[in-house]
Amino acid sequence: MATLAAKFKSYMKLFRIEHAFLLSFAVLLSELILWKAGFALPTIDVIAVSLAVPFLIEMGSFALNDYLDLRTDEENSRTDRPLVTDELDPIEALAAAAACYLLGILIAIDLPIKAFAIAASFAILSVGYNQRLKDLPVLGNFYIGCSMAIPFLFANVIMAESLYPPVLAIAAVAFVSGFGREIIKSIQDVEGDVKQRGSKTLPAVIGKKNSAYFAAICYFALVPLSLLPFAAGLPANLASVGLTAVAAVSFAAMGVSVLRDMGKENMKALRKTSLITVAVGLAGYAASLI
Repeated sequence: MATLAAKFKSYMKLFRIEHAFLLSFAVLLSELILWKAGFALPTIDVIAVSLAVPFLIEMGSFALNDYLDLRTDEENSRTDRPLVTDELDPIEALAAAAACYLLGILIAIDLPIKAFAIAASFAILSVGYNQRLKDLPVLGNFYIGCSMAIPFLFANVIMAESLYPPVLAIAAVAFVSGFGREIIKSIQDVEGDVKQRGSKTLPAVIGKKNSAYFAAICYFALVPLSLLPFAAGLPANLASVGLTAVAAVSFAAMGVSVLRDMGKENMKALRKTSLITVAVGLAGYAASLI
């Protein structure tokens, strides 16, 4: 029983399951925002599928990432990766990636055509990212930014023909957050990325210090951008503005931190903090539904 529990935990690490839950929450949040604005809520089965699709594709993407990046992760001493620590075999990761991708695309078939196109396109793009895009300056960052923003737009096209401004504004916030977070990751892993993959990521091209400036710009920009959804029409109350303000302060602190310390441990801590901060920000937007 303990072995089964340990295997389950290893798969959760492989899938970065917290990211999967965050993406599904982003979809649900967008659907509820649109519903409160007067759009018809989809049937429960459509809602369930809309939450499962990004969840599965995210899991497939991270499993494929770890399969392809095993040598790089070993070089970077990424003991948080279950393939590096031999908790899982590479073939298990590859099989899991294939299964998640296939199931995610198959269940998306019954969604509106625009939503299916988004799901299929990002599944394909995630393979391209893991194979090549992640090694290119800016393009890899742009993809990650888009992958953070797309769940909001995915939900929007399921419920409405046109993009709803508050949802679009939240997607913009998510994009900038994802763009900056990917810079942090590339700074953290630059040595192994260059040695094992010949990567041309931003820090490999312009150096860690200059890359840190770009990451800081993203985080400082998120301070005013965090309030953009309210300016776009999202209802505001004390709870929503308060939680969003907490996220904004955290983004500002992260901008300062990345400039002060570009070491691996701080980059690792900032990546975790950024995910928590995004969750707090989304909770703030969710509070607008009260």
